[in-house]
Amino acid sequence: MGTPVNLTKGDLDLAASITINLGFLARNFYDTRTIDVISAFAGFYNDTPNATDPEILAFSGARPQDLSLLLQVLGERDMLRDSIFWLDAIRQYLPYTPGTGHLLVPVFAVFTVITTIVLALRLWSRQTIAGGIRGYDWIMVFGYFMTLVYSASALYHAVNINISSQFWGYSWNEIARQQMFYIVLDILYPIAALIIKSSLLLFYYSLFSGRYLRLSVWATFGFTLATTMTIILYSIFKCHPVAYWSEWYTSECDSHQKIPYLVTGSFMILSDVIIWVLPLPMVLKLQLYRREKIAAIFTFSLGIFACIASIFRLQAVHKYFFTSAGTGKTPIINTWTIVELNLAIICASAPALRALCIRHAPKLLSYGSNGTDSSSNSSNNSNNNSGNGSMNERNRKNTKSVHGRVIVHHDQIRPSDLASLRSGISRTGSGWSDVEKSVHYSSTSRIGSPV
Repeated sequence: MGTPVNLTKGDLDLAASITINLGFLARNFYDTRTIDVISAFAGFYNDTPNATDPEILAFSGARPQDLSLLLQVLGERDMLRDSIFWLDAIRQYLPYTPGTGHLLVPVFAVFTVITTIVLALRLWSRQTIAGGIRGYDWIMVFGYFMTLVYSASALYHAVNINISSQFWGYSWNEIARQQMFYIVLDILYPIAALIIKSSLLLFYYSLFSGRYLRLSVWATFGFTLATTMTIILYSIFKCHPVAYWSEWYTSECDSHQKIPYLVTGSFMILSDVIIWVLPLPMVLKLQLYRREKIAAIFTFSLGIFACIASIFRLQAVHKYFFTSAGTGKTPIINTWTIVELNLAIICASAPALRALCIRHAPKLLSYGSNGTDSSSNSSNNSNNNSGNGSMNERNRKNTKSVHGRVIVHHDQIRPSDLASLRSGISRTGSGWSDVEKSVHYSSTSRIGSPV
């Protein structure tokens, strides 16, 4: 019979594992697609069926210790040859889908423009209405630039590196660059989030006069800082050496990387919720008209949208952290991260924008002679309202200023997987036997990459 057509998820995971391991081994082919490296190896074994170690090393450019380690994992030399022949035979049936990086381009463009405009309006509002730009505003500007750095790095990865969704569509050098970008993005995200949250907390600290509320701000900052440092340190040191792609066979990585990212991601969402809820008790105590109080609560509650984006990001991490069937979709995680960071900046700037609208476009918020709640009062209360006008104006002025992809797991080609492969293969001079179509590989072989 011919080559099997209906490849299972286990088949595709094993194919990804073989291409990764052979891709790293063949140093002479680091700029060649890993699936083409497999074909080159197949041609080499056809010409040299009983190739010795020195001949394999000369052809591939591998280091002796790398070949020795790989053969130890496989159990015997014939396993290497059989896996290469199997993968070369099914290569025409492997899926080749374009990378998902195109999703990120419009998201980056739209949110960068909107966030830039919002931040510029925020600074204008602070300067012209609130008496000047404060320290927490400059911290937010820094958070904006860190968000741009993250977004630009993710965009570069999406456009220039994420050309395919499968590992067999990449060369080893491209895979190594992906791993470097994953570490960089894993570090940039919590830093940008910490800076944005620090700006908000400092703003709250300047508003709160009560000891309990100020202690709450400090406690929230400590919790956020601890979570951020945990993510950064884990992202850097989860593998030894840090640049694990340079020592593929001897490097050691945490085999449960998904769990720490999900736990720390949940803690970050918790800190988001705490930060956006913190000012609400203070806003509820303000002496405002009911409609103004509702508007102020709504302004502060806009942060819920950033929290929702955080939840969607965590869901993407849960779904796409590991590759499935040889396919990785890290750009989807990066897309939700960009949405989350930009929404946090936009929502944090809402109070300043509201103050700007009250000053320059009061009709947008129903302020003015025909828009205030006092218009609903009867005429016999007008004197009382006018008597308290100066006080209400002062209150109103005061309220204007309120506001981890493709981790590549270091699972080697498992002997149990290839043992089933070998037991199911009965190669003859004319091709592959009927048994090939029934070969089913263990789905426990995973290849992934850190987000």
